[in-house]
Amino acid sequence: MTDHGGDLAAVRRLLGPPEMAWLVERVRSRILGAGGGALTGVVRLDSPNELQREAAVRLVGRPRRSGTSLRIDLAAVDEVLRRGPWPPGLADAVVALTGPVVDQRALAEREAEAWRAVEQDLLDDGPSRLAEWWSGFCAGGGLKRAAGAEARRTDRAPGPDVGAQLVTQLRAVMDELPVQGEPLAVLARRVLGDAHALDDSRALGRLAVGAVAASFAGGSSRARSTREVWAAAGVVMSNVASTVLALGLSGAAHSEGTSLAAATSACAEQMRAARAPLVLTLDQVRSGGIASLRSDRVVHVCENPTVVELAATRWAAVAGNETAPTVRQDPVLVCTWGQPSTAVVELLALLTAHGAECRYHGDFDWPGLRVAAFLRTRVPWTPWRFVSSDYRAAANLDVPSIDLSGVPASSLWDPALAVAMSEYGRAIEEEAVIDLLVDDLLA
Repeated sequence: MTDHGGDLAAVRRLLGPPEMAWLVERVRSRILGAGGGALTGVVRLDSPNELQREAAVRLVGRPRRSGTSLRIDLAAVDEVLRRGPWPPGLADAVVALTGPVVDQRALAEREAEAWRAVEQDLLDDGPSRLAEWWSGFCAGGGLKRAAGAEARRTDRAPGPDVGAQLVTQLRAVMDELPVQGEPLAVLARRVLGDAHALDDSRALGRLAVGAVAASFAGGSSRARSTREVWAAAGVVMSNVASTVLALGLSGAAHSEGTSLAAATSACAEQMRAARAPLVLTLDQVRSGGIASLRSDRVVHVCENPTVVELAATRWAAVAGNETAPTVRQDPVLVCTWGQPSTAVVELLALLTAHGAECRYHGDFDWPGLRVAAFLRTRVPWTPWRFVSSDYRAAANLDVPSIDLSGVPASSLWDPALAVAMSEYGRAIEEEAVIDLLVDDLLA
């Protein structure tokens, strides 16, 4: 017996057999529409079998007339139950047998509204570039997929609550950016309490890369490595992973302070003597083993490593050829290798600390302009064959080029450059003018 005097065992005998499943299913489908009131109307089962007919007879008695279909008046069933084993009536009896009836439409609407609230949370007071990316990301189901991945990782049910947690964590990270050379694991530990929270294997890590790319790296993360995207916000993947390719660096004379500084200085001197490129980690850049340039010197910066390779090859050839023209002074060349890493930025700041000039050249395409603009916010530079007249000269020489594509970018150091690129519609990679660049370096 139950609290309201019902006999559940008797209800099971009447409504619980398999041959009554069709009736219970019809009743469940009508409960929400009844709004808590008594169920009325007639339900019909075509071509019932004998067991189904016998079960109906046990419930409401024999029908007044026979037929090929079975018809049951729900009001009659409700009255039988109320007067007999289940005073609350038919609807309550079916719920007691099979569980609560959920309004799936209302549930879906509430869940959709919850997702909308979660998505809106990042849009509130966010920068426009982030908002534009976030709207498209959510519209494509990105947040729900991220929440699903996080739910699987943490063995939780996926839903808006998981998405809300991701958005809260993402906001906390974005509020801290940009930083100045902070390792990713340190940032994650400081802001989220988990050094691995922003790893690329985590949903939050992948989500953050997209948000950082939109906010700091000029657009989609697809065309950039994860290292490059984080570097745009001043975050270092690791002090070892952040590297810089350079040519002609000098070791610091006072580098005996630490073993790393001494080793870095010796390596730089050996590679300069060999006219060979040198790759430094961020720790080596920070070691004190690299000397700054005098105020009358120039450090050239390129975007692509091929320029460094060719410059090193020709520099070495000049050094070994007595009849070749003498190089006025040893070239110093630093390569950004795409989006400048923290090691690139800090090396350039070190080289120019005493007033040396920094000259920059990159690809004549929209990503190339964005790389240049990013570096310009970190290290002052003057154009190195990287203004509109240089672009027009290259385009008119019919050097190898491809169609210019992607979202246009600006060129604040020479606004006419972006205009000329839009006019010609051709992307001219750095390798197309590499001979001119190397000639400059070895003049």
